[in-house]
Amino acid sequence: MHLSNHVAVAQYPRSTRRVVAGAWLLIAVKCGLIWWAVGHWHMPFHPLWVVGPTLAFAGLATGLWLTHRDE
Repeated sequence: MHLSNHVAVAQYPRSTRRVVAGAWLLIAVKCGLIWWAVGHWHMPFHPLWVVGPTLAFAGLATGLWLTHRDE
């Protein structure tokens, strides 16, 4: 098994890269709204309990997408 550390984002079509960028934009908006809502309505938990897993799984999915190779 050969693992390559090279990530070539240009190998993906522009439309695919736009979908991923749009997904990250939605994730950023969601995280911002969650952070605001928890503070505004004084919820009894820290916003990182929601934001942390969201960013972790989004990062994992993006990392897998970037390093995927059709061979």
